[in-house]
Amino acid sequence: MRGDNNSIESTLKTGRFWVVFVGLCFVGAAILWRIISIQTIEHDRWTARGAEFEHSIRNIVPARGQIQASDGSLLATSVPVYDLRWDSKCEAIRWGVFSETYDSLCLGFSDILGGDPEEYSERFEKARTKGSRAALFAKNIPFTKYKSLKSLPFVREGRYRSGFVFERKEVRKKPFGQLAKRTIGIDRENSRVGIELAWNKELGGIEGKQMQKRISGGTWLPVTDDFIVEPQEGLDVVTTIDMHLQDVASSALKSQLSKHDAEWGVVVLMEVKTGYVRAISNLQRLEDTQGKPYYNESYNHALGTAVEPGSTFKLASLMACLESGKMDLEDLVDTKSGEYLFHDRKMRDSNWKDGGHGKISLRECFEMSSNIGSALSVKQCFSLEPQKFLDKLKLMGVTEPLGVNLVGEGIPKVYSSVGEGDWSGISLTQMAIGYEVTQTPLQTLALYGAIGNNGKMMRPTFVTETQRKGKTVEKFEPVVLKNKICSASTLRDCKTMLESVCKPGGNGTASNIFVDKPYTVAGKTGTSKIAVDGGYAVGRYRASFTGYFPADNPEFVCIVVIADTKSGSYYGSTIAAPVFKDLADLIYATDPSFHTVNDSPLLAIEERHLPTAKNGAREELVRLYNILGVPFVQTNEEGDWVRVTTESNNVQLTTRVFEDQAVPDVRGMGLRDALYLLENAGVKVSYVGNGTVRKQSIPAGTPLTPKSTIRIELS
Repeated sequence: MRGDNNSIESTLKTGRFWVVFVGLCFVGAAILWRIISIQTIEHDRWTARGAEFEHSIRNIVPARGQIQASDGSLLATSVPVYDLRWDSKCEAIRWGVFSETYDSLCLGFSDILGGDPEEYSERFEKARTKGSRAALFAKNIPFTKYKSLKSLPFVREGRYRSGFVFERKEVRKKPFGQLAKRTIGIDRENSRVGIELAWNKELGGIEGKQMQKRISGGTWLPVTDDFIVEPQEGLDVVTTIDMHLQDVASSALKSQLSKHDAEWGVVVLMEVKTGYVRAISNLQRLEDTQGKPYYNESYNHALGTAVEPGSTFKLASLMACLESGKMDLEDLVDTKSGEYLFHDRKMRDSNWKDGGHGKISLRECFEMSSNIGSALSVKQCFSLEPQKFLDKLKLMGVTEPLGVNLVGEGIPKVYSSVGEGDWSGISLTQMAIGYEVTQTPLQTLALYGAIGNNGKMMRPTFVTETQRKGKTVEKFEPVVLKNKICSASTLRDCKTMLESVCKPGGNGTASNIFVDKPYTVAGKTGTSKIAVDGGYAVGRYRASFTGYFPADNPEFVCIVVIADTKSGSYYGSTIAAPVFKDLADLIYATDPSFHTVNDSPLLAIEERHLPTAKNGAREELVRLYNILGVPFVQTNEEGDWVRVTTESNNVQLTTRVFEDQAVPDVRGMGLRDALYLLENAGVKVSYVGNGTVRKQSIPAGTPLTPKSTIRIELS
């Protein structure tokens, strides 16, 4: 019986094995038939389907718009560079031409791109052996080298007959380097800042579409040079920045920071009536690899750093006292011997060791920056109704952000109601002298600008318009935040207080700064302790000066903040005010509105002349002369660049030819054309001045070397 059972089990197992075997045979046969079917019967169908994955309509990023200074100088621009690849399996390659020009082709690559001809010969052989469809020959080729490569034998046969493909890219450049760098911003995908971020939509343009094919390594190359949808380049953004003033502001600030070994500093210059920011510099102390300190733009403190302003906030505090009607400028305040207890907190004036100020007027409290006088004045007016003090600050516009069209504006901290947050018995008197409140430098600047603008507070503005090819697309007018921050009588008193601080020969904290100056200034010095971990660090201060000029007819308002000096000096009058003075000196010396102009003709007989022009791009000059109807003669109609000679009856355009791999001659050109030529030649550029290039540090024709740096001077 047991034997029969074993026999039955063995038969069943054998049967199952056969079933599995037969099933696998059917599966294998089905797979084999499917393979044969795909390769024969369905070949055309699947070939077309595969082409859908090898070819695709791809988005093409357009050229990014420029960021310009107020005079058209380039603050940020996109320079075209190219990657060069070779498709060795391109069906239309003319191999006969390739063989005939092979040696000169390798030699041409060597001359233009550097390296040995043998190196390029090896690349060709390697690409052909592997059947490479995207062999990389060079990356980030500047425009001038791109044009030279396009003219080489075999390459000039075109992409289909040579297999060479140039991929265009855009590289963002800042011709002025560090000047206003953080305000201009950074153009990095997903991490833009400054104007590059705030105006990204306008600068970015509209993407195009192009048919491209995918090659090995996931790289996509255009099938043709044509676009399905042409990309539309971004708009140019015209800023309010005046690079002449920007240069002076940055230099003066850097000099003070270095002199006093400060941690960081800010200077902002703004037009009183418009709110247009003409100069802004944010410098931070950094150290190189050897530990040597230097200053660089690394964060926009003017926009984003809200700190306790100290004495510059006394303008708002005493303005509230005047608005209350309980005090006027000549009311006396007893500051005692320079020390005073508010609850358990001792407050001191700067001259407490000399016995203090004693009894002084409200005007003198501000003029001499008496902490005790300011605190007692606010206490006298608002101790019974402190909420009214907070309400008046709100009406002035110091409790809310300005809404500046840049991302990252700091939020001011000003109590909105009594008892809020860390409010205590000394909060009222601490706020009176600029503590327990925070403001960004731009927010403080706006308040002082409003006094100079007869009570009208303007929003600090950085962009005036967008343009396309020099024509205005959209214009942005000045923005009024508050038409009236205080009454007319209070406004007059505030102007008097601010002027008394800076009056030469007076008792003001800045009375010795503007001695013998041909212009008048109204402003306020400030010195505040630096808060650390809920307290104040010993011996660490922020110095500031905020004011406008000329005092009798304000045109500009300026703030300077210098933080954490290590030189032993820390008062606003000695640290910050000199930067303000340097800027005011320059503006007074160079702005025609401050001077009387003699309108009488310099010549007895007026002579008419044809308009002169700088050397530059032929196409633009010819178009301009045709529009203006100016007669001109071209000695040779080939070549992109010309030298301009303006004669009595016509203009001569002479073709300029620049040697490959040599420094071009940019003398007589405007800055934009000079930068275009030099940077596309791979030269790093620095420059000074405005107008026409009159001198270049490296003579024209000098062979280019890696990382060549040239300095150009403009008249």
